[in-house]
Amino acid sequence: MLSEQEYKNTLFNIIKGKNKNDRGIKYIRKWDYYFEEKKYVLEKCNLTNVKTAIDIGTGVGMLPYLLQKKGISVEGTDIDEETTGPIFKKCCDVINLKVHELYINNNEHMKFPGKYDLFIATRTEFDREALKPGELFNWEFFFNDVFQYVNQVFIKTNNAGSGKGYPMWMRKYLWNPAKENLTKKPFRAWYVIINKQEWQSDPLSTLNN
Repeated sequence: MLSEQEYKNTLFNIIKGKNKNDRGIKYIRKWDYYFEEKKYVLEKCNLTNVKTAIDIGTGVGMLPYLLQKKGISVEGTDIDEETTGPIFKKCCDVINLKVHELYINNNEHMKFPGKYDLFIATRTEFDREALKPGELFNWEFFFNDVFQYVNQVFIKTNNAGSGKGYPMWMRKYLWNPAKENLTKKPFRAWYVIINKQEWQSDPLSTLNN
């Protein structure tokens, strides 16, 4: 497997001569910023007994690379390549990452590609930016759907605000690094951390029906 330096060099070679505004370029150009974010996410994620994982919105594949280094079999998802552009695929090919096309739409069942120990995502858009004006993401529906396929969910959202938009019942599944006085970017955000057993015990769960 490529060392971190070899991996970094390979991705920089891919974007060499490309327009800096092309989709995906910024994640490589600002390597230290984004790569350290992914490392931090995995430090906070409980990987005990995790053998398989799926990275949602995998982008250039930094998180799967780090998961692979830990011996975890990982696949990724993203929206269609026509939208994301060629950089994402070229970068994911470096680590032979299998990437599935997947959309997470509010109140719609996901067309999940398989079953995994871990559902992991960073900088999510599906819970905020893919909504209609005034619409709130239905986390209850989401958990009842996703836990048919995975045993654990770890999401670093793109929401660094007050957290008031989350329902009260969900607060026990939220964490913010502000509790550790680590409030600077890119670590600052709300994290959703929950496993299947916890959700099965929740009054809102329909998994046992």
